[in-house]
Amino acid sequence: MDIRKRIDVFWPYLHAIPEPAFREIKTSAFVAEVLRKAGYSVQEKVGGTTGVVGVLDSGKPGPVAAVRSDMDCLLFKQPDGTERAVHACGHDGHMTTVLTVAEWLGSEGIPCGKVKIIFQPAEEIGKGSLAMVDAGVVDDADYLFGLHVMPQDMARAGEIIPQISWTACTLIEAEVRGKAAHGSQPHLGVNAIDAGAAIVNAVNALRSDPLLGGNVKTTRFQGGSGSLNAICDKVNLGFDLRSTSNAEMLELRQKVRDIIANTARVYGAEADSHIVGTCPAAEVDASLLPLTQEVIVDVLGQKALLPVKSITVGEDFNFYKQERPHLKTVDLGVGCDLKPGLHDPAMTYDRYALIGAVKVIRELVIRVLKDRP
Repeated sequence: MDIRKRIDVFWPYLHAIPEPAFREIKTSAFVAEVLRKAGYSVQEKVGGTTGVVGVLDSGKPGPVAAVRSDMDCLLFKQPDGTERAVHACGHDGHMTTVLTVAEWLGSEGIPCGKVKIIFQPAEEIGKGSLAMVDAGVVDDADYLFGLHVMPQDMARAGEIIPQISWTACTLIEAEVRGKAAHGSQPHLGVNAIDAGAAIVNAVNALRSDPLLGGNVKTTRFQGGSGSLNAICDKVNLGFDLRSTSNAEMLELRQKVRDIIANTARVYGAEADSHIVGTCPAAEVDASLLPLTQEVIVDVLGQKALLPVKSITVGEDFNFYKQERPHLKTVDLGVGCDLKPGLHDPAMTYDRYALIGAVKVIRELVIRVLKDRP
């Protein structure tokens, strides 16, 4: 297969039609059609959304190896108030890689078992993988392979991280409600700003094991938009929680929500909080990591292999393993000279650096099917 030519077919089209979470209409239709032409049986609208799953069946008993790509883009506010859709997280490259792998496997065939190609919506809002899990798409899978393009300070073109250790993250919103009053009679009101400030200070005092990297940041404090001589009756808060440990994340999440409710009560206010989004930390499969490292070296050479790396970003790929612990998972970090960084609307990368990722993922699939009947 001429991988470069396939990249030149897939990438420009997918890059030009960015679509946000659960609205990947053109994108899902395109990938479904490519999979059909490659010989896969295809299911669309998986999970009641825009998910697509293609299955290649060898007709022989064996494991099920799945390969996953996300599909959605990011939305950026423009000066005129409109939103601009941009593939600023590399999902166009992920889809290009997985489609090329799928075509290659379809043309060559597989030794035994099945291959599942999973195109998942809504990664950017942390809900797409759960929709796919709930639809049962990985219930029969033994292996799940994914990839993510990486900023150039973590991996350069031609280099691959054999496993990204993603961080658990949770985003929490809170509303603090006090009681409005005239500034000359503060005793008749409840100042939501005072309660909100106390909540922020209490959250900032949280401490955790530094080896687990747990931390909480206040990322929003909005209130007091009325007159300067009026006691503020409402404040909106936002918090970002991170940890390398899923167990610690659950503790941090509960502590923050308890602080919000209890501190507001002390000040005579009321508060509600809710989780806007969450992603678990990666749980690395020690049994699969040596094979992944071996394949990278065999296919691309020793210079291409980087160490396992931790990253403080969340990724909903990790829900698959958390929800279905039987899965053996690998999420590769692909160097492609990406700059200036992920989630930047001006982000660019070398799409031909995806050639190495195509070769590695294809070889991983063949080896787990061939070596583990």
